[in-house]
This record gives sequence, C-alpha cells and structure tokens, in this order.
Amino acid sequence: MNQDIKVSQWTALLIEQAKRAGLSAAAIAEAVHNKDAEPFIQAGLEGERYANLFGYSEEHGEPLAQAATEGYRMTFNTRNGLKNWLVQRFGLDEEKDFEVGEGVIHGLRLTLEQLAALQKALAVNWVIAGSRDLPGGMVELDLSIRALQSASQA
Repeated sequence: MNQDIKVSQWTALLIEQAKRAGLSAAAIAEAVHNKDAEPFIQAGLEGERYANLFGYSEEHGEPLAQAATEGYRMTFNTRNGLKNWLVQRFGLDEEKDFEVGEGVIHGLRLTLEQLAALQKALAVNWVIAGSRDLPGGMVELDLSIRALQSASQA
C-alpha cells in the first residue's frame, strides 16, 4: 500500500462501498479511467455519487484509480465517517463489533490482516489507543482522536 496516495474520507468510503458491492479494484480503476458510472449503477450503487466522485477527485488531485488498486491513507477521519468506513471496509456491525463514543471507538475486533489495513488507511488525526490480543488471531482495539490522547498524556 502506497502511503503517498491520500484521499478524503468520502472518497475512501465510496471506494470501499463499491468493493463491498462486488466491484474489483481493477473494475473501479477502469470505470474511473473512462469516467463511466455505469459499473457502479449495475452494482446497485448511486451512479450520480460516483459521477460526482470523478470530478471531485480530479479537482482535489486524488489519484482515484491508483487508490482503488494500491490502497490509500485517508486525509482526515470524523467519528461517524470512521465508523462508516469500518462497516464498509471490513463488513463490521457497530452493534456487535465495536462501540462508538465521543472521539473514541472501543472494542473494535479485527483480524491481524484487517489491523494492518486499518493502520495504513487511518488518518493521522486518529490513533490506536490500546490493543489486546484475542484467541484465533484476532485483536481488540480502542481508537481515539489524537488530540484526546495528547490531552490525557499532558
């Protein structure tokens, strides 16, 4: 995963939503290259959102096709945006897989592979505040807004 590829949280959510709907990274990249929303529509997604994404990524210099195929780091995460990204990216359920609090996400259960993906994609305004190993190659994490970590260490 290329750490130099940075995209907005909105872009990351749409990429992950498309992948969750069954589009491969290569199919997303091709649709982006052709500026063709039809593959997204055929996957049951809102074509207009993806058509808007093409223009947004060009306007903001986001290498959208490259982000879909090579990975990315989000530039900034909001609490709800990160929650939604976790649901889209890993197929998690907020009710059973983690809890969202004010500036924190508690009890996030991931595989080691998912943890690596999270570490690479998570925006710098969030940190992994704690982790516990679980049976079966799983880990339980607490995420926090970086500023809250800094305040608690002062």
